[in-house]
Amino acid sequence: MMWRSASIAFPLSIVFACMYGACTPPPAYDQSECAMYTELGPVRANPAGAMGRNVEVQISLRVCPPVEGLAEIKRKRIELKHNMLQLLSAKTTAQLEDPLRVEMLQREVRKMVNEIVLKKGKAVEVFITGFEVR
Repeated sequence: MMWRSASIAFPLSIVFACMYGACTPPPAYDQSECAMYTELGPVRANPAGAMGRNVEVQISLRVCPPVEGLAEIKRKRIELKHNMLQLLSAKTTAQLEDPLRVEMLQREVRKMVNEIVLKKGKAVEVFITGFEVR
């Protein structure tokens, strides 16, 4: 009887380990192979409470998995632009003049893309290729 319970416990422990992430295979690609999405173009918005001013940002994203992630972000270009406008128009002029504004914006854009826009792909890097406040 003791032999039988031990023979069941070991396979069950493997099943539980696999269910909680220990058996997930590594991705079939290296992050350096992931595609760059550069087609969004400039995004212009009025900062919060500053109707006479505007901010213009241009971004590029490194998206994984290489083929599927790029295809998804291309399909969701309008959704991405809309969410970028929401993000930028919520910024105050003080936030846009902060010395670390580009680094903060990179983190916020990455989070927004991964939590709101992409469902199958993932933005692994965000590059701010243009940033101007007028």
